[in-house]
Amino acid sequence: MKKTYFESINNKQVFCILTEPEPSQKKIVIMSHGFRGSSTGPARTFVDFESLLLKEGFSVLRFDQPCGGNSEGDYLDSSFNEWIHTTSYFAQKYLDLGYQVALFGQSMGATTTMVVAGQDKFKDQIPCIILWVPDAKSNISVDPNKIYEEDGQKYRGSFWTEAAAADFCGALDKYNGGIHLVYGEHDKYVAKELREKTIAKVQAKGQPYMILPGQDHSPWDFDLAQQVYQEEISFLSQYIK
Repeated sequence: MKKTYFESINNKQVFCILTEPEPSQKKIVIMSHGFRGSSTGPARTFVDFESLLLKEGFSVLRFDQPCGGNSEGDYLDSSFNEWIHTTSYFAQKYLDLGYQVALFGQSMGATTTMVVAGQDKFKDQIPCIILWVPDAKSNISVDPNKIYEEDGQKYRGSFWTEAAAADFCGALDKYNGGIHLVYGEHDKYVAKELREKTIAKVQAKGQPYMILPGQDHSPWDFDLAQQVYQEEISFLSQYIK
């Protein structure tokens, strides 16, 4: 069953695609895309991963963050705090509906995933998370009031200052569930120092990580992406039955 719809959150219409097996097994992966991304993920990886998860009995929610993709709003008004609020809304919604909830994110969607999972209100409620190329943004230096442009898209510096203030590393320290982390060996967006810091924190928790040889931030080579999907399915099966 696939349902495409808009959900009203914070006075904006948020585009959603919910895919579920029949009957629903009440376990769901909520997918969060990256900066300037959309609910398909880079090179449609979210769509491909979704099809495999469905075969394993998982429901999947993909959505476009407010002001992005098919959702309401101007990208110039994108807010990382609103990304947190929106992702938290969906996590709480499905917990309230009795689902086992896993969070998954790519790039700044992974940063969002970590911050959401680390919130006190979700303590011991989200058993595991998947982080693809998260960016802690702890060393960002921008003017929050300035308008920037990247690959044809304009945005305010406040998006990045909000992301830094959200404290990815602090959330990672607090979270006590399962974590699966993936980075490309030659990530051009996430500084090596920040990648190594994140890996060290995940290692200290005894949690798994992957470094994809020769790969950038995104997209990844097709065959390597297939390997990652299988690793994620194996990981999820340890925490969600």
